[in-house]
Amino acid sequence: MSDHLFAAFDIGLVFALALGLAIWQLVVVKRGIRKDRDEAARRAAADDPAP
Repeated sequence: MSDHLFAAFDIGLVFALALGLAIWQLVVVKRGIRKDRDEAARRAAADDPAP
């Protein structure tokens, strides 16, 4: 394997790892926001007296 090909492969692996971690964090944050929103809605429905 030539030096240029190895360098491109190495940079590609690092970029793929960084992109994978960024996407994973985005999914985790969105899941947390959705969970918090659902919990707040349940809490608000439980606190509201029925008319």
